[in-house]
Amino acid sequence: MADRGAPIVTLTEHAHESGVLLALSGRLDARTVADLRLTLHRVVADGSEPLLLDLEGVEIGDASGLGLVVELRRRARRAGRPVHVVAADDRTRRLLHRARLHGLFTAVGTRRAPGADGVLAGAS
Repeated sequence: MADRGAPIVTLTEHAHESGVLLALSGRLDARTVADLRLTLHRVVADGSEPLLLDLEGVEIGDASGLGLVVELRRRARRAGRPVHVVAADDRTRRLLHRARLHGLFTAVGTRRAPGADGVLAGAS
């Protein structure tokens, strides 16, 4: 059983030549998105650079996890900040595609991963 005191989701923010790289890891579900949502609202409000999402370490556990990505995109768009997914595993990529969010994938400031078929390797 997992330790309930341990962080379930982490967010790291890095300056990048093409914007702000946000690397998420952990399980996005109804238990974790509320706290993360507040942090992402602050990130969107605190700048004007594009947001580059690294979702490689994310497991989308339920609709609220996917909803968080949709909400981030909508909030950033209203703030005039483009959002691009620069890394995601196959399952997350398929979920985003089914939610008609495949247009979020981009090569902004990244290199294409070998054999990844649209999934991009994270920026350094």
